[in-house]
Amino acid sequence: AVLALSSGARLGGFSHNTGEGGISKFHKEGGADLVWNLGTAYFGAGTFDDDGNRIFDPDLFRTNAVFCKMIEVKLSQGAKPAHGGLLPKEKISPEIAEARDLPFPPTQDCDSPPRHSAFSNPYELCEFLATLRELSGGKPVGIKLCVGQPQEFVALVQAFVETGVHPDFITVDGAEGGTGAAPPEFSNSIG
Repeated sequence: AVLALSSGARLGGFSHNTGEGGISKFHKEGGADLVWNLGTAYFGAGTFDDDGNRIFDPDLFRTNAVFCKMIEVKLSQGAKPAHGGLLPKEKISPEIAEARDLPFPPTQDCDSPPRHSAFSNPYELCEFLATLRELSGGKPVGIKLCVGQPQEFVALVQAFVETGVHPDFITVDGAEGGTGAAPPEFSNSIG
């Protein structure tokens, strides 16, 4: 399916967002202009710390950034507000493990945390955006969010103005949700 989507995007002359699961060989083979969705587990750009938590890995990010045209840091989305995702280990195929830089065969479920470990406030987000831009060789870096509380977005804009560092684009996700990783009670009803 990913190969078909990426190939179709290339043929149609439009971009293809990877989603949070990383850049797979199927994204690369399809040849579309990729928008790399970088979520809280840093798939394709992360490693495990000593406690088994996913953390950002600048070297791995730099290695994989060559395959995309833009980077989109996922802050939130409609169906998963402040809630991570869980992929049971029984569903982790060799292809998923490769794209997400996970061990195979899997020894545990793949858990996407509810928040980023690389930053904890809007000012640190600005620093992270600047780091990604530098590590990617100047590629556009944006954010994706579902606006829940307007004052949270105002805090982001205030940090952008005060630091002079801002995203190159902002993707606003709707309340309709729709992700398979969302808890059923959140699907199509939050945001």
